[in-house]
Amino acid sequence: MKTIRAVDIDFIDSFNESAKACYPNEFTCMVRQENGVINEMILLPGTLYGDSHSSFSEWMSPIDFSIAGTAHSHPGYSNKASDEDILLFANMGGIHFITCQPYDRNSWKAYDSKGEEVVLETIDHI
Repeated sequence: MKTIRAVDIDFIDSFNESAKACYPNEFTCMVRQENGVINEMILLPGTLYGDSHSSFSEWMSPIDFSIAGTAHSHPGYSNKASDEDILLFANMGGIHFITCQPYDRNSWKAYDSKGEEVVLETIDHI
């Protein structure tokens, strides 16, 4: 898998708008990378959105080697990865995003598969 070096600001904006639209429930999706830049959300059929968790079935994901991980929202003001989040991260790719209220360009964090924070450059289009 290609090393993730950056995230496209359009992805962040779309991710936050999706989180706002799902509030007070959590939003979740998979993420796609192109040339090491996270640039797209992948919405899976049958995804469940709840007030304390959200889930999707890996069986519904496309066969796509550009899938790099996941993204989800927290309905509160913390984007810190929970123990449950870290378990998901370990099984679902190499990069994971969590956003929280107020769902703006400063509300998100990225994590690796071990739950450690990853600092990514934010770019405007790839």
